[in-house]
Amino acid sequence: MRVFIFTGCMALLLFACRSTKNIQKAIEKKDTVAVVIPVDTPTHEDTLKLIANVFNGYKPIEYKTFAAKIKVDYFNSKGKQPDFVANIRMRKDSIIWISISNDIGIEGFRVLINKDSIRVMDKLANTYQVKPLTSLQDIAQIPFSFTDLQELLVGNPVFFNRDSVVAYNRTEKGYTLLSSGDVFKNLLSFSNSYNFEKSKLDDKDVMRNRTADLSYFEYETKSGFVFSTYRELFLSQQNKMDIQLKFKDYRFNEELSFPFTVPKKFKRIQ
Repeated sequence: MRVFIFTGCMALLLFACRSTKNIQKAIEKKDTVAVVIPVDTPTHEDTLKLIANVFNGYKPIEYKTFAAKIKVDYFNSKGKQPDFVANIRMRKDSIIWISISNDIGIEGFRVLINKDSIRVMDKLANTYQVKPLTSLQDIAQIPFSFTDLQELLVGNPVFFNRDSVVAYNRTEKGYTLLSSGDVFKNLLSFSNSYNFEKSKLDDKDVMRNRTADLSYFEYETKSGFVFSTYRELFLSQQNKMDIQLKFKDYRFNEELSFPFTVPKKFKRIQ
């Protein structure tokens, strides 16, 4: 059984799953995004200033703990798949705990992820599985890290390095910055108020042809954090998947527990 293919940023890692009975692979929908360079060629100093202005205005979420209840809808090549609810708890740089249940609250899976491993309890089949975190990287074929997973869930950009920005644009609607990293080209879009609105990933390896669109909507301010409560993830490689995440509740910096006791009757599988 495979668990989440938080596929590296879904390709940005993905929080792609199977359902409450399975958890599958994927990565997103491909469309072409052009980066428009202003007619008046900016100087290097102008470029650095614009990039600095964006990052001075944009405030990534800084937290110690994070908890959320998310309704997940997803579609694949066969159409709409059963939706489910994911309850997530995280301690930054330490642990990710996930409980997956159906819409009436029956828990199917419980997952515990740290920097080295991923543990999965299948409460429907009474089985228990332990895999190295690198197994998710092997499945997704993307070199994402534990930190990437946490950043994706909390709503911060992933696979982006401000030092590798190669193009930018300023429009009436906001700003775009294009970063070229080792694995992906990443086009980030920000609103005029510097809310992070979209990440468009394209694989630099044209033979893989992996792409991902991550879009962030319905921002609200709660406890001092500006947070996107609705997200759409379009993933594609050989297969395609459309994932919609609706945050029903979320909390920052509260005391959290991460219960994960495996019953004796559960059989450990490979």
